Amino acid sequence: MIELRRIEKTYRRGAEDVRALRGIDLTIDKKELIAITGPSGAGKTTLLHILGCLDQPTNGEIFIDGVEVTNLPEAELVKLRRDKIGFVFQQFYLIPGLSVFDNIALPLLFSKKPANPDRIAKLADMVGLKHRLDHVPSQLSGGEMQRTAIARGLVNAPEILLADEPTGNLDSENSEMIFEILRSLSNEGLTVAMITHNPDLAIRAKRAVHIKDGLVHSER
Repeated sequence: MIELRRIEKTYRRGAEDVRALRGIDLTIDKKELIAITGPSGAGKTTLLHILGCLDQPTNGEIFIDGVEVTNLPEAELVKLRRDKIGFVFQQFYLIPGLSVFDNIALPLLFSKKPANPDRIAKLADMVGLKHRLDHVPSQLSGGEMQRTAIARGLVNAPEILLADEPTGNLDSENSEMIFEILRSLSNEGLTVAMITHNPDLAIRAKRAVHIKDGLVHSER
């Protein structure tokens, strides 16, 4: 589903060049649940942003579903992200004044698709929030907010879901619940890549890739 070839990413920070990625080769198969691990500053989030076409590499090639997308114009990248890729972030990024229903439906506004109430209710039910559709984020627990964010990431029916530390702000019970949702989605055919610092979750993914100093250090 995703193939990275010799991916490098260099940032300019003041007078210094920071080599966040130093030549990553990585293939993620369809329906795979992959955990990306590594210490802070290893390049994990940079890697995830490149996987999701949110950022462009300095060097290297990106293929999604067999098609090279490295140098696509921004308009085509926007369409690719909208149609194929869902995102879940550690900070949730829910809109405070919107209900769970409207937060889930929000990406449909940008893709100019109608909000199908039955589909949104089905997604909410899948993450255990059908009874919370009228609630706003301040009325939710951290686990419920993250589950809302997962449903939002799925509303455009993507083929790929990228999750950046989706359990990082949660206790062990909610972390387990989020992981089981992601594993279930993978079992149902979604390609899922998640960054995690939780070794207990990483070891239960179909594959774990450890990033260190901008390189793939090891795989399991």
